[in-house]
Amino acid sequence: MKTEFAKDQLVFGKGDLANRFYLIQIGHVVLESPRSGGKWLTVQIVGPGDVLGWSWLFDPYRSHFQARSLEQASAIFFYGTRLRMQCEENTALGYELVKRMAQVAIKRLESTQRQLIEHAST
Repeated sequence: MKTEFAKDQLVFGKGDLANRFYLIQIGHVVLESPRSGGKWLTVQIVGPGDVLGWSWLFDPYRSHFQARSLEQASAIFFYGTRLRMQCEENTALGYELVKRMAQVAIKRLESTQRQLIEHAST
């Protein structure tokens, strides 16, 4: 389904139930992790063609980051809960989605690592 985000709209919060994922079409969304003092560390900025959200596929199905739109944005969203059920029924689909979502998760991990190294040196 198509959805839109206003500038500075919270797409999902850290620890929120993860039951959908997004394919960004227009605009940019920042992924953030909490820091001390109530501040947020930018982990990655995703834009057109990028996938937002992978936690819907992996137990405990909770968001690991906060996602917030940097500008007016639009995306297509998919219900992760329905896709998980389809993956159980169609293991070839499930395997393909796990491979693709694992790539997204690895990119986020690498980006987080880079940000932590940069933050530690400042």
